[in-house]
Amino acid sequence: MSIVVGFGSDTRSTAPLDLAADIARTTGEQIVLVSVVQDSWGTLHDHAGVDDDWHRQVRAQATEALAGARDHLGEHDVTTRARTARSVPQSLLEETREAGARLLVTGSATHGALGRIAFGSTNDRLAHSAETPVAIAPRGYVAHPGGIERLVVAVDPTVSDEALAKPVADLAGWLGVPVEIVTFAVRSGSRSAFATFASLEIARAWSDMVRDHQLRLAGRIRELAPGTTVSTVQVSTGERWSLALESYGWRAGDLLAVGSSQHGPVARVFVGSTATRIVNHSPVPVVLLPRPAPARSAVGRPRKH
Repeated sequence: MSIVVGFGSDTRSTAPLDLAADIARTTGEQIVLVSVVQDSWGTLHDHAGVDDDWHRQVRAQATEALAGARDHLGEHDVTTRARTARSVPQSLLEETREAGARLLVTGSATHGALGRIAFGSTNDRLAHSAETPVAIAPRGYVAHPGGIERLVVAVDPTVSDEALAKPVADLAGWLGVPVEIVTFAVRSGSRSAFATFASLEIARAWSDMVRDHQLRLAGRIRELAPGTTVSTVQVSTGERWSLALESYGWRAGDLLAVGSSQHGPVARVFVGSTATRIVNHSPVPVVLLPRPAPARSAVGRPRKH
């Protein structure tokens, strides 16, 4: 198994490299550095040979960038690959499948705030079509000497997220770290509305429902990953998503896991609107988990429960 890291020839950020280093330090996996040069010319034939010169130049740039990235990773087990393709995200997805990688690592778009994650053309495509988990490093992320030390799992407050149990158990077992389950929620912008919400004891009933969902998920993760420590934190709230995320007790070495939307394609990562807000305001790296395909019977149909 391995960890694939997308690294452009013009990329200056070492954040995805540092995140891959943390994961490799934790799991012992090999890092596969992949530099994809976008070929906008496609299959057009250039009789003057300019296209050939351009390809040689960009390949040389990719090779130089990969060498620098490999040096940055130091003692880690690293292999490098340079590719030319019309679509950078598609090429990274193909490389991940061919390598049989456990994880694909990328970074934030450059327009994102320092210490936060923003989606751009490449990581947005990966976040909506990958078959394997996708880890995204915040801008400016620096490797943690202890590697990954805790997996924080964000769950939906309105539905039971038991489908998350298998991918979370697999990830926690692979990393060998404890799991903490949390629900992030935004209070109403109107203080009087929230007061009414609380006075009618709707908040208490809602909190009980969330707690029940978390406990069921925790129990299922323990069944699937025996020996894994799983704890729950009921709700982390704020008047804005940024405050809801900030109010949680983050620690160095945390990795936030977010599951795919139920409205997305099966066995793919598909990030919904709520998950996107959580990812955008997360102060730690995030791993996006594909929604597992339903179990099938011997005749190839989903089992009925």
